[in-house]
This record gives sequence, structure tokens and C-alpha cells, in this order.
Amino acid sequence: MKNYKYFNLVKLHDMKKTIITILTVLFVVLSYTSISVSSNHLLGSNEPSLENNNLWAVLITVGEPKLDDKNAGDLYNILLNNGWPESNIYYLRENEATKEAILSISDWLNVHGVQENDLVLFYFSMHGGKKDDVPPLDEPDGMDEFIVPYKNDEKGENILDEELTPMFEAINTEKLVIIFESCYSGGMIDGANDLKKTGRIVITSTNVNESSYPYSLFFSKKGFLFAYYLIKGLDGRADKNNDGFISAEESYEYTKIYTIKKSTIYAYLLFIFHKTLLNHIQHPQIYDGWPSEENNEEQLKLIAIS
Repeated sequence: MKNYKYFNLVKLHDMKKTIITILTVLFVVLSYTSISVSSNHLLGSNEPSLENNNLWAVLITVGEPKLDDKNAGDLYNILLNNGWPESNIYYLRENEATKEAILSISDWLNVHGVQENDLVLFYFSMHGGKKDDVPPLDEPDGMDEFIVPYKNDEKGENILDEELTPMFEAINTEKLVIIFESCYSGGMIDGANDLKKTGRIVITSTNVNESSYPYSLFFSKKGFLFAYYLIKGLDGRADKNNDGFISAEESYEYTKIYTIKKSTIYAYLLFIFHKTLLNHIQHPQIYDGWPSEENNEEQLKLIAIS
């Protein structure tokens, strides 16, 4: 009986050792797996990513601070949350956005070391207008489009589309995305001396003869209609091919669909008050010259969804 008990105790002891060994091995394996997964997440080895140091943005807002601040603030946060360095984002707001300041932004970018393969994003949210074409006479509709910077007085000058051309050409990059939230902004890409050029994509909130609506006709909490959907798209919804990136082209396609739908509803509501307002449906436009106008099948990635 005594030997039997001893045998059982030895057997039990061996079983405990076996269980402890198995648990130890499992603990080590699980710990290693956990560490590996955590490391992969931190390093982003299994996640889409863009080179952070190669990302630059310029945000310019003036004219409608309640609407502009909402959209530009949301865009600013999306860029920060998706890897854009804060030091690489230049924000001109209201009285900072003078004509001189806007047209000298290329100097700031080049001085801070923008390289040929860096991605540079411009976002303009400001009033737009049109006037008779001035030399060089290059506008198909005979009208020059312009954006309205901050003016110290009524004599301050607007910025014509062709005045923006040399500023953009001075930026040392072949990856340039320019977005306009402005009335008549489609006219920025309809003339021979406008903003169409290889190595860039230009997205406008309207066609050449259209106005830009706020998101709501009565409230301003969501900013402008086009900008609202642009930001929704960049926040992840525009990833049509589910590759973990939002491209400039995807953001445009997403924004265009919803901008047209919503502005159509507004146009029919406004038709009640005036028949001509039925023509005020908003049609965003795009010029895709990246990587070249002749070969633009590849998409330009803007956001790596985190």
C-alpha cells in the first residue's frame, strides 16, 4: 500500500511537471506571438504607409470663416492622424491669406526642402469669381476665373488663374494635388494657360459656371457641401478598391457622386423660388495629369488609412 501511494505520488509529480512544461511553452509561444503582432503594428509592416517626411500640405481659407474653419480643421486633423508631419503643414487663414502670401508659398516649400518625389497637397477654400479674359487671351468662354484673397481695402487685387500658374510651376515636385472649394473653380482648368500640367492633379468643387453650396442651406455646422464629402472620403470612405489607400482620383470620384446628388436636391428646392436656380447643380471637375497627361492610369495615393 505504501509503495502504491509512492508510485501514485511520483506519477502525480511527473504529471504536474508535464502540465507546467506545457503551460510554460504555451506562455512563451503566446507571449512571442503577442510581441510579434504588437511590433508589426507599431512598425506598420502589415499596414499601408506613405513616407511621412515626403508629405506636405498647404491649407488656405478666407472669406467664410465659419464654413472654412470647419472643413479645413477636419482636413488638418485627417492629415495629422494619417502620418502627415505637423511641421510640413502650412495653414494660411483669413487675414494671413493675402495675395502676396499666397503667391509666395512656393518659396516656403522649396526653402524647407521639398523634393521632386514629395507629395504636395494644396487646399483652397475661398470666394471665386470671373471677369473678362485678359492677355494672354486663352479662355474658351472669354472669361478669366479668380480667387479672392484677404484684402486690406476694397482696392486689393484678386488672384487670376494664370497668376497661380508660375507659383505652382516653381514648386520642386512631380506630385502635386490642388483642390479648390470655390465658385466657378472649374475655370481653373479650362484655359491654355491655366493649371493643367504634367505631374499634377487639380480637383475643383464646381464647373466653370457654377456656385459652391454650403452643406446645409440653413446651418453651417458641416461647412461646404463639396468639402464635407471630400473629407468624408479622405477619412476612409473613398477607398473604392480596398487597398488601404485613398488616392486623389478616388477622393474625387466619391466626392463628385455625393456633391451632385445633394446639390440636385437643393436645386429643386430653390426652383420653387426661382426657375433659373434649377441650373445650379454642382458638378466637381478633375484634371488628371499624373504621372502624365498621356499616361494617367496609375492613381496618386494621398492617404494611407491608419
